Amino acid sequence: MKITLPWTPSKTSKNGSQADYRGKARAAKAYKIDCAWHCTAQGVKSIGVPDTDIPVQITYYPPNNRRVDWDNLAGRAKQGWDAIAEATGVDDCKWWPVTCAKGAPVRNGKIVVELLKP
Repeated sequence: MKITLPWTPSKTSKNGSQADYRGKARAAKAYKIDCAWHCTAQGVKSIGVPDTDIPVQITYYPPNNRRVDWDNLAGRAKQGWDAIAEATGVDDCKWWPVTCAKGAPVRNGKIVVELLKP
């Protein structure tokens, strides 16, 4: 199952709050709602609770050529993972192993998450 999410807002970064914790919380909530809408629009359905872990491939397509580090991107996208977990019925604690890749820059950026067969 392949799911495309929008690029994460910089405000959701652990470094992006700049002491504006309420602003960060608002941005995180808005991003989760946006990701849930994208899941619905792509027809993502519940696949039930798996017995085993599910391998996941995440590809980040940044909006520009700026330097990015994978751990900050993963943290920024946490609400997206939660939206996918709710839409599929597969808690992100069952996502193992997780493989990350960086794709070529695309307009506005995007994140592609593939839930693979175990």
